[in-house]
Amino acid sequence: MAAVRNHFIASGHDASVIADGQLFLGDGRAVPLVQAENGGSLFARLGRKAMHRIDSLNDGAMPEVGRIIARQVNAARAIAPIDIVEMEESFGWSDTVRRRTAVPIVTRLHGPHFLKPPRPRTPDEQRADRQRIGAEGRAVRGARTLTAPTRAVMDATCNQYARAATAASNVIPNPIALAPPAIRWSAERCEPGHILAVGRFDYWKGADTMLRAFDTLLRSRPDARLTLVGPDMGLEVAAGKLVNYDAFVAEHLSPQAQARTRYLGKQTPDQITALRHTAQVTVCASRWENFPYALLEGFAAGCPMVCTDWPGGREIIVDGESGLLTPVGDADALAARLDMLLGNPALMTKIAEGGFIRCRDHFSVEAVGAQLLDCYSAALEGKS
Repeated sequence: MAAVRNHFIASGHDASVIADGQLFLGDGRAVPLVQAENGGSLFARLGRKAMHRIDSLNDGAMPEVGRIIARQVNAARAIAPIDIVEMEESFGWSDTVRRRTAVPIVTRLHGPHFLKPPRPRTPDEQRADRQRIGAEGRAVRGARTLTAPTRAVMDATCNQYARAATAASNVIPNPIALAPPAIRWSAERCEPGHILAVGRFDYWKGADTMLRAFDTLLRSRPDARLTLVGPDMGLEVAAGKLVNYDAFVAEHLSPQAQARTRYLGKQTPDQITALRHTAQVTVCASRWENFPYALLEGFAAGCPMVCTDWPGGREIIVDGESGLLTPVGDADALAARLDMLLGNPALMTKIAEGGFIRCRDHFSVEAVGAQLLDCYSAALEGKS
């Protein structure tokens, strides 16, 4: 977000961001937008109290958050003119903002909930899922302009919610700033056998797949070592039951794998950049993704990438040219891919270079920024 915002400003446009109850203006100022929720007339207070009770029956969509965002957008319009707003379809909030403001909304498919693969869920969680999916469906159907980072996500969403994939449905990848030459990956600087995995320790990011694959890999490459980066959110092993990193490793990994695995938890971008320099290969083992920045950041830094083949993955990675793809959730296949890559330095260098070139040509801020501006212009002109 920051990179494309800076690109827009450098190109002569004004770009602001609403986040954490503040309006971050293009000139660098941050203006609070939070209003006193308990103020107003008796009628207004009673109305909010009634809405809170209704919301408690629809907690899967969290509708009050959508109303708060709409109030913040209207407050932001009183501070600075707003021509267009882009926001995600998540929880259907973009539809609430569309109905409660007079600003054209571009609805961005960030990760429609219906697309996520099955996982253990309690009855209450299943109800919340249905509520969220319904709210997101209303947002998709009501959107004048709909964008998605991949054709796979766009087509699946339009099919799910009976929306025609018209010209107003734009497939535009997520943008990223390219790393300068001084901090790009180099085969000469990395440590032999070092594997890096960046992502939360949870079910969606496939932390268990990565750890099991590494345990298998050690049978053929006992000198390999693994570094995991990301917050420990807990891994779902049953409906309503999470296990943390330490408990999972103690139960499922061999002593050899435990000794050669380093878990660092949450790290800063600079710390992750330093780790990319030392790793021979970086892995994205997710069960499902929309368009992961952990993958893009590796591309932008010129790292050799191995990624699970979730829907849309083939629109980002050309297997064998700009990275390697491996089946979702298949630890043995991931171990085989890593074994093959670690034993083939020429292929490692080839996919590193291919990934960076693909990122530069298709996913850089410069390449994507022009597509976004065309999309916004069409929406403002009423062509969407």
